[in-house]
Amino acid sequence: MISKTNNELISVIIPCFNEGILLERCLNSVINQTWKNTEIVLVNDGSNNQYTIEMIQKYKNFPSINTVEQINRGLPYARNMGIKNAKGNYLFFLDSDDWIEPETLEKMYFFLKSFKDASYIFADIILEGEVNKIVKKEYNFFEQLFLNQLPYSIFISKEICLKYGCYDKMMRSGYEDWEFNIRLGSHDIHGKRFSEPLFHYNVSNSGMLISKTSKKHSKIWRYIISKNKNLFRFKKLITLWKGWRSKPSSYPLFLFFGWYFLFKLLPDSWISMIFIILRNFKWFFSRKKFLNLMKKFSNKTT
Repeated sequence: MISKTNNELISVIIPCFNEGILLERCLNSVINQTWKNTEIVLVNDGSNNQYTIEMIQKYKNFPSINTVEQINRGLPYARNMGIKNAKGNYLFFLDSDDWIEPETLEKMYFFLKSFKDASYIFADIILEGEVNKIVKKEYNFFEQLFLNQLPYSIFISKEICLKYGCYDKMMRSGYEDWEFNIRLGSHDIHGKRFSEPLFHYNVSNSGMLISKTSKKHSKIWRYIISKNKNLFRFKKLITLWKGWRSKPSSYPLFLFFGWYFLFKLLPDSWISMIFIILRNFKWFFSRKKFLNLMKKFSNKTT
């Protein structure tokens, strides 16, 4: 039985680059956590916006906030700097334009401690801003090899991060979290979904994911594959598919063999364009939709 005390220090790592307008909401969501033994590692990634600089200065003297200053080196480097400076044994990652529910850290800590087969956990996502809905993603490592299905905001031990190399600082265009959890999976370090909407994700069409990452999807994925070649050998893919096909996933897993075949044949520009198109119609390929369609088809033919 887990003793429900909050003596364990949890470090929340918040990189910030010119997001001062939304930073206060983010910081307050952590300061007001029910888990009181919390440290905020606020990494100023070379912000040059005056309002952001003033906002960081405002919170600098808070006893629970450790402010780290660096020149602009990008999100993965900033997260790694946060990991390096964190004093807690457990880490939670949160970007400066997002925020969390008051019981997030408490619930995640005890949930992780309750499941010995999980090395890190993530919550359901509440999309805010230009899109408003709740997103629920299951952990399926085979699926994760082909699509980034997990939120960046994970609860994980500092020991695991340091042991497996943290984030790739070269990945300034995005998907550094995707590469990191694929690398963890290659060492049998797997995640688990906490099925409550605790993480608020700010959606903006001018944000990194849409404006940069999606357009470079194929090149970035090719780079990820080059770093994890053994996972993408055909025999290994078959083995992983067999091991994960019975577990929950967002899409039918066999579809990814076709996607990988196209990736091998077509130029990067085509793959990125197809990826953007498919993102707009992803509801059609969902596992639930697919199974419902197959059930209807089966009923008509019997």
